Amino acid sequence: MKLRLSAALVGLLVSVAAWAAPVQDFGEVNLARLVSRLKGISTAVQPVRITQLGDSHTAADYLTGTLRERFQAKFGDAGAGWTPPMAVPGQRHALVIERSEGWTLINSRKDGDPDFPLGGYIAQAQRPGATISVLPRNPLDGLWRVRFRVRAAQDGAGALEVDDGHGSRKLNPPEAGKGWQTVEQKLYFPFVVRAGALPAAELGGIELERLAPGVVLDSIGSNGAQLSIWQRWGKNWSAQLAERNSDLVILAYGVNEAFDDRLDLIEYQLNLQAAINTIRRDLPQAAILMLGAQDAARKRGAVSKECSPGRPLQLAAVKRIQQKVARDSHMLYWDWEQAMGGPCSMKRWQAQQLARPDLVHFSQQGYAKLADDLFDNLMTRLSL
Repeated sequence: MKLRLSAALVGLLVSVAAWAAPVQDFGEVNLARLVSRLKGISTAVQPVRITQLGDSHTAADYLTGTLRERFQAKFGDAGAGWTPPMAVPGQRHALVIERSEGWTLINSRKDGDPDFPLGGYIAQAQRPGATISVLPRNPLDGLWRVRFRVRAAQDGAGALEVDDGHGSRKLNPPEAGKGWQTVEQKLYFPFVVRAGALPAAELGGIELERLAPGVVLDSIGSNGAQLSIWQRWGKNWSAQLAERNSDLVILAYGVNEAFDDRLDLIEYQLNLQAAINTIRRDLPQAAILMLGAQDAARKRGAVSKECSPGRPLQLAAVKRIQQKVARDSHMLYWDWEQAMGGPCSMKRWQAQQLARPDLVHFSQQGYAKLADDLFDNLMTRLSL
């Protein structure tokens, strides 16, 4: 008697380990430069900087954390990269923890400010002596280059102080109305930022780099964000991105657009193209890699009939637009959904405990698997 398995059961038994997605090159003009930078990293004056901007998958720093580990294991550890000015609820950084007392967070996803900095977060002191402590999850030795984004929102704003146990120094704010200024200090971990008299200068982000050659990877994300969140940031945020002098920019948006039943696809394509144009203008030396939207599932709202539970109805259209813009703008492209096994693959990942029960997010193991796929295929594309 022959045992017949349903197609659904066969699908669940197929190991996701068999799937992989090549990094496609649609003519990225800065690809050779990126290869050269990575090959010459041991003697480079500046680290190779990679900046990923995205939604909750980026904000959790599991995907980007594994990418950071893989790059640094191969090319050298140049640091932790960008962090928000203070802890953001529901988000994390793989290497550092931020603990605050007496500060409040202004978040561009739900709050208003005419001049949000890169990343879309502002920390405001609520009392004199309010502190933000930046601590390593595991020991991080040596002297670090630390850049603080500081703004004096009002005349007479008091300076912030930073103390790493080797002495206290001031982070003098610019004049009111001058916007965000970058102040650099050489510090040891852990260190504490302390507000003086109110109104104190505001903090808009922290960049953490080792004084050593290697790769540094920024994880700049916001839970629930669509790429259109950039329109809520200040007019100078892209100039702040340009200051990072990144060699590779990774765009990791799309799933929240796919869940948006009211998404205007024409407007989405225009916004995506405008975002690419902004990066090309302000970081002309950077290669750009777009991560195509992942597979996901939903039980309510508009869904495709090809899966059970269905894929978000907009997912296929969002992916088509992403691929078209990547091709037209001569970028690198990695198909996240293909790396999962194609459409309707999320249930297999969840069954193998690689994805969360919400059928949108991944387990730590799942994120690591995806990051390994992306890294290995990117190295193949770069012939490194």
